[in-house]
Amino acid sequence: MMPRLTLIVLLPTIAALLATAGCAKRTTQPATRNTDKPNILFISIESLRADHVGCYGYERPTSPNIDALAQQATLYEQAHSVTSWTLTSHTSMFTGLYPSAHRVTLPRDRLADSYTTIAEILATAGYQTAAVLGGPYLRKAFNLNQGFDYYDESVSASTNEAAHKDITNPRMATAMEQFLRHKRDPNKPFMLFAYYWDVHYDYIPPAPHDTMFVPSGAQRIDTVQFGPITKLGRDISQAQLDYVISQYDGEIRCTDEYLGRLWKLLRELDLWDNTAVILTADHGEQFFEHSYLGHKHDVYVESVHVPLIIKFPNQSKPVRNKQTVSLVDLLPTMADIAECPVATPYNGRSLIDESSVADPPIYFELTTNWNITDKSTGKTITESDRWVGIRSGQHRFVHVLGTGFWQLYDVVADPREQNPLAGDIKSVATPLAEQLTHWQNAMQTLSRKWDAGPQAQLSEEELERLRSLGYIGKTQ
Repeated sequence: MMPRLTLIVLLPTIAALLATAGCAKRTTQPATRNTDKPNILFISIESLRADHVGCYGYERPTSPNIDALAQQATLYEQAHSVTSWTLTSHTSMFTGLYPSAHRVTLPRDRLADSYTTIAEILATAGYQTAAVLGGPYLRKAFNLNQGFDYYDESVSASTNEAAHKDITNPRMATAMEQFLRHKRDPNKPFMLFAYYWDVHYDYIPPAPHDTMFVPSGAQRIDTVQFGPITKLGRDISQAQLDYVISQYDGEIRCTDEYLGRLWKLLRELDLWDNTAVILTADHGEQFFEHSYLGHKHDVYVESVHVPLIIKFPNQSKPVRNKQTVSLVDLLPTMADIAECPVATPYNGRSLIDESSVADPPIYFELTTNWNITDKSTGKTITESDRWVGIRSGQHRFVHVLGTGFWQLYDVVADPREQNPLAGDIKSVATPLAEQLTHWQNAMQTLSRKWDAGPQAQLSEEELERLRSLGYIGKTQ
């Protein structure tokens, strides 16, 4: 068991709070910008962990088209999601706020109308704002459609029975082409958000991707409706796990091929050069590195280290950026690309400003929900843990609030976070714990600038679909 650490509660100073909130401060623009505002293509790929992408060093050819994008873009080697599940992560991307500030942390939380999204900011600046959604957790009921002129959620509409078996990439391709060819306003720059779903479990890549990465000795098992931890447990053999990972990699390769078609379409329509392309993921995926399969269990590295590749308009050469960045940085970055002022507080920083070389600390949050059924009585109880974390310099500190559980990692020596530091480490851990508590207080104070949102009003079909995907009513 890890040692207990007393967390010292510090009241945030006004100066620190303003620094954390960003103060709507914008950075200096590069001298090589076009006079016409560029288009912005913002791509989020569900459950894509960075270390399964070729340009991040993965040995399997899972991502040739993502890799090709990186060859003319800026690749952020140390980009991190704020959490390990979909709704909370995308809300942070759209608002530039950490979860405690935007308060969308539970499965049925709805973003309050009082918050400002990147789509609203860009719409005010004259952009046509559009979204095409492959997955269920960004539907209008959760209110992330604020500011979008065009919000196509039809791709994610399917029956409950098909939730796990849903293959959306072909429908995504059709919907994206429909917008770019026929729905796009040629008199306006566009911001197009595309949410690709198929990398999410179940891992059922279509042929030939289902056999492309199966190693010798792997044991084929059924990867349909396994859900998080229910069907495939910790006693899975290595041969079985090798097969599961091969199917995950096949899903990535299939999605990557559809991205290649999108790159080709943008060039055909003469949109590529003047379009900023931002590609990331909402979170990663676990394969029992820390006891679990899937996501939304904790905030260890495999759950939060995500790809982030940005092709800035007219970028002439590839760049590998080693700074530690967070997905809350996307809102100010997109606003800077659009040369658009931001009047609402945010937590991130614009990544356009390359003069900002110091790595500020970044933070992580997750509220888990476990509905556990007692087999002897049939009764179900709900348990919840709240994880928080901070990465600062070469260390990452994670803590489960209300418990004595905490861990400290040296992410340079142990990038996979397999060996928590032990011994006399309080000289490092205590300042990080204090900084983390200070930040929590600052986020709670910041959240009071907005009204709290109500619960999302979901139909029974939508609720059942989320249950079938393991987000609601999860059992262990």
